[in-house]
Amino acid sequence: MDGSPISSQKDIEGFFLSLLSDLEEDDLRELAEAAEVRFLPPGTVICREGDEGDAVYAIVEGELEILQQLDDENERHLHYTGPGEFVGEMAILKQGARSATVRTSQPTTIIEIGRESFMKVLKRSPTLGFRLLVRLTDRLRDSDQQAIAELRRANEELTCALKQLARIDKTKTDFIQVSAHELRTPVASLLGYAQMLSDNSNVQENPQLQVLTEGIVTGTKRLHRVFNSILDVSRVMTDGLEIRRSPVSMAVIFDGVAVELGPALEERGLTLEQEGLGSLPIYSGDPDLLYKAFYQLVNNGIKYTPNGGRIKASGQVIESPDLGQCIEIVIEDTGIGIAPEDLDLIFAKFYRTGEVALHSSSTTKFKGGGPGLGLTIAQGTVLAHGGLIWAESPGYDEETCPGSRFVVQLPLNQPAMEASADSSPEGAR
Repeated sequence: MDGSPISSQKDIEGFFLSLLSDLEEDDLRELAEAAEVRFLPPGTVICREGDEGDAVYAIVEGELEILQQLDDENERHLHYTGPGEFVGEMAILKQGARSATVRTSQPTTIIEIGRESFMKVLKRSPTLGFRLLVRLTDRLRDSDQQAIAELRRANEELTCALKQLARIDKTKTDFIQVSAHELRTPVASLLGYAQMLSDNSNVQENPQLQVLTEGIVTGTKRLHRVFNSILDVSRVMTDGLEIRRSPVSMAVIFDGVAVELGPALEERGLTLEQEGLGSLPIYSGDPDLLYKAFYQLVNNGIKYTPNGGRIKASGQVIESPDLGQCIEIVIEDTGIGIAPEDLDLIFAKFYRTGEVALHSSSTTKFKGGGPGLGLTIAQGTVLAHGGLIWAESPGYDEETCPGSRFVVQLPLNQPAMEASADSSPEGAR
């Protein structure tokens, strides 16, 4: 004890008197008698978060670090506390576990008082209770101020990060849009030359050349569709999807989709049924964009429905609580379905459910490949028309194939002026 300010019971009483000047003499003596002086090296854990509170500690000299355990087993520094402060009293007062870990950050002298002795004096001493209450209030105030300051710093950092991400995202979108546009032009030329070549009489008379040119035409068409999809998605992402309204027949749109996807349906043994589309009223919308949207939804059904299955497109006029009178078109399939947690995520660009082929397989093969942009385009188009789109499914199961439904609602009461897309979730399954 040499060199320490605490070397006797009188010293302990004097120390407590300096902290609790109004404490009765008998209470002061009883606390001093129950006290144990401890000299601790740096890094000593006095009490650990979650442990039972069995003692109160008063700091004579040195410094203690208060820490909180994080979920990843790391520690978060809360604050330091020094001479004249009590620690551990909160767990005693609430008769619970420690709310923080306390560790020495330098050589430290503390006075330890057991729970029973401390509570015995506290119960008969309003002065001690009042002093502790004042100290706890000050500590809570300091903690609140620290938390507010940390939250302010975190918000500032988050704001800066979001601005940086927005700049990066815009740069990425601009790059994709420019690249796709620049690449689409030579691909379109290549497609034209390939088609001219395939029509050449010399090629048609040579089976080997005919197979080669057909392969070039097929691959170039697919590449052209990919670039068009990327450009459509970039317009959705930048709110640049312009709606050029004209009278649209939903039956005609689905007839066109059925013709274009006919070879894939036949190859896979799938049926595309249409119900009620011919009785729908003429809709004021963008025919090209609506065709792309419903093409993607039907194509999506083809991709996720095993061979021999069924895709059905049905339409009716309903009264929607959100949109008023509207056309409702439902695309449903007998496919593998969608897991509940994926029902919203499928509308995120490049997102797919299940194990989808990573190689360059046809987009109409079962779980085939593709850029994963189809539902992004469909959703962006529907929202740009002021409508709603969502997915429904009992769940995902490749054995029982519970199927899925995509519901599209398009309001019949359209504004006179052209609309552009609102910001929307991004997506494709």
